[in-house]
Amino acid sequence: MRIIRQAFTMVPTTDLSESIAAYVAGGLEVLWHPDSHTTLLGANQRACVMVEDDLTERDLGVGPVLLVDDLSTLTLGDAARLVIPVMNVPVGRYAAIDHAGTVLRYLDLTMCEDNLRIWFETPKLA
Repeated sequence: MRIIRQAFTMVPTTDLSESIAAYVAGGLEVLWHPDSHTTLLGANQRACVMVEDDLTERDLGVGPVLLVDDLSTLTLGDAARLVIPVMNVPVGRYAAIDHAGTVLRYLDLTMCEDNLRIWFETPKLA
């Protein structure tokens, strides 16, 4: 598995509406609501923050989600354990591990529809 870059920051919350309002007031725009517990926010059509009302994510805390090329090749070292098993999500596949107390979240876009992929692409320089 190769890490490509950071996809966005996961921000777990207990109050989705208030969290979204704070990010919008701070200048981000709502890009997508894949379900009633999750909202992706960004700037210039690029993902920056995913706010999610989810108990497991709240237990893991705020942190980066790393974009990877192929989550099926994820291997765990001796100090790592899966805290969110590899699962399908609306933009691909997602998993999280705890590596000696540090949470690492991974997102694989290999199954992502093209109309959603734009939020995670690196902008081309002019």
